[in-house]
Amino acid sequence: MSGPRPFDAADPGTDEATWLLDPRWDTVPSTSAADLVAPFEQVVVLAPHPDDESLGPGGVLTAAAAAGIPTHVVLASDGERSHPQGSTDPAALAAVRREEVAAAVAHLGASVELHRLALPDGGLADHVETMAAAVVDLVGDRLALVLAPWREDGHPDHHAAADAACLVERTTQAQVALVPVWLWHWATPDELPWDQLELVDLGPAELRAKAAAVASHRSQVEPLGPGHGDGVLLGQHVRVRFERVVETIIRTTPLPRVPREDGSWERGAAFDAMYAADDDPWDFGSWYERRKRALTLAVLAKERYGRVLDLGCATGELTHGLAGRADAITAVDLSESALEMARARPPARSAPQVRWVQGECPDVLRELLETGEVYDLVVLSEIGYFLTGSELLSTLRSVRRLLADGGELVLAHWSHPTADIPLDGVAVHAQVRSVLGEPRVAYRDADVLLDVYGGQVR
Repeated sequence: MSGPRPFDAADPGTDEATWLLDPRWDTVPSTSAADLVAPFEQVVVLAPHPDDESLGPGGVLTAAAAAGIPTHVVLASDGERSHPQGSTDPAALAAVRREEVAAAVAHLGASVELHRLALPDGGLADHVETMAAAVVDLVGDRLALVLAPWREDGHPDHHAAADAACLVERTTQAQVALVPVWLWHWATPDELPWDQLELVDLGPAELRAKAAAVASHRSQVEPLGPGHGDGVLLGQHVRVRFERVVETIIRTTPLPRVPREDGSWERGAAFDAMYAADDDPWDFGSWYERRKRALTLAVLAKERYGRVLDLGCATGELTHGLAGRADAITAVDLSESALEMARARPPARSAPQVRWVQGECPDVLRELLETGEVYDLVVLSEIGYFLTGSELLSTLRSVRRLLADGGELVLAHWSHPTADIPLDGVAVHAQVRSVLGEPRVAYRDADVLLDVYGGQVR
């Protein structure tokens, strides 16, 4: 068991590419935030300091509140020692942070109840039993999910909160899951307990609520004042780890699951049904679709490519536009109905042979990796938001391996809010950017998001 880890929030820490491109994530199970909380009668977060409730499990809290599950935040301290060398008196800072956490919790859910213990910031190791008792009083004999920072998070107060949560688990029916916070800054992937991890997929509403909650902690995300020691603690390089389309929990025991109904939505069948009802469900002849395809072709760095991979090809409208600039194309879609229409379309004169592949990301990409082929251009158009957060990240990991040296990745999505699908275009593009860095091309207008990574204009 490790003790406190010395780290400086101003240091860059471990970058998102190192974290999220690690192939071991592909073995980690995933669930939606709604499904995670569904079996429980109550959800309780034990937060050592204001902001821990938002940074770690903010999305899960939002899902629980939205589902009508009684949801509580037990705030152990007021965080009065966040700036020990700062110019603000600790008592005054505590008052500021109490206001901030109240605003943050309101963003996570109007029904979320906040309970303050006012224990000493930095001294929670002496109050493990007090924290545990406060949670036990809330939990009673209910089947509750208790969330707390991970014991090995590198902060002594986080360690103490984890100990308190596990004490609750030993004395009640509650089940505990621990959430890394500062680990993402100082640690490396080799220090994760991979066999205990679970990814929690967040949707647009949960991501928006979590972002608003984190932003409410202004004393942490902005300079506290002009003096020495008043610097930002949660700079953007820190916050990016809490803007992921997934949250990560560490299971202390297997968590209960709500079995999915046999009639649960399957994307392939749903899309096939759309094509059965309308042979052009996406209105590919619309100005938006024609313009988006023209923009996609216009931003490509090269006049001609060797191998091209078109993901989410549908009936092949963009695929046929790419054909004039490629030696070989692999076009993938999950709808067999769409692919039948694509195969029936006469190829353009001198166009390369297109290999039409039925499959769903990310699984189909792992199959393509087995062939050993790499691609000079990968296009991911209008499918990122149909993937859950964990599927999107897995797709990105596979695409990186499928790209040839110097190859290009193109993402194109509708920019407006979405409904009844896992993500939206803004979340997809933000997540990819946090991993791959600034794109070579970043185009935005009222309807289209278009990013290009890699490649060089000759």
